[in-house]
Amino acid sequence: MLSTDPARRDVAARPSPSLTRVLLRPRWLVAHAAVLLIAVLLVNLGLWQVRRLEERRDGNALISERLAAPAEPLAAVLDEVGGDPDALAYRRVAVEGRYAPGEEVLLSPRSDNEEPGHHVVTPLVTAGGRAVLVDRGWVPFALDEPPVPEAAPPAGEVAVEGIVMPDQTAHRFGSRSPTGDQVDYLSVVDVARLQPQVGEPLYGFYVLLGRQEPAAGALPRTPDLPDLSEGSHLSYALQWFSFALIGVVGYPLLIRRTLRGYDGPGGQPPRGGAGAAGG
Repeated sequence: MLSTDPARRDVAARPSPSLTRVLLRPRWLVAHAAVLLIAVLLVNLGLWQVRRLEERRDGNALISERLAAPAEPLAAVLDEVGGDPDALAYRRVAVEGRYAPGEEVLLSPRSDNEEPGHHVVTPLVTAGGRAVLVDRGWVPFALDEPPVPEAAPPAGEVAVEGIVMPDQTAHRFGSRSPTGDQVDYLSVVDVARLQPQVGEPLYGFYVLLGRQEPAAGALPRTPDLPDLSEGSHLSYALQWFSFALIGVVGYPLLIRRTLRGYDGPGGQPPRGGAGAAGG
């Protein structure tokens, strides 16, 4: 007959002292600590991705605000914010000058609608004697030798509107010259690396072309606007949190299954018992 006494039921529900001693053995204490540390690590990785997502959203909001503003003369923007790269980045600017196609380089690889190719970057020399690098857009992969005649810029004075983009460091670059003394293609726009082969002093940023007068021909194709997606931060955060939850829920179940046979004297599994391999 089952007991209805609450005190008796409470005593029966408590873990036996023998099993408690098993869980406090050194090997189990090491396992407990390892699981706890891994769970803390996974949670922190998830929180780190959440912070990255918040930073990405804040950055996208700022970029969207700047892209929505009308273009201002580059000289006026520089007078307003100086050379601060963060204050300059993603502002719409207007600048006039003459292209120098002889000093053109390619960004490679680049794709357009999943078609492989390059971006053509050409210095635009202003009336003040300085030049700004302009990413004029995409050309097919076969057009791999700058300057690209099939995507020649307009001759004479050109009015350009575009977006100021921050300078980067190119870890991949190369030359078609046998001597290798001139960079012909890079992975990203690297002003410092290109300055020695450009006759005019360069601004420390480049401009992503939006439109120009006179307009270009069919090539190059106008580059896309900066990517404002949120990336994979949210999915990564959910992944890390899921791993932590699996560990936190699964470890007690593993303990219960492992210790199911520990019902012998002193917390030892009975001879031939199911827990013999897990102690």
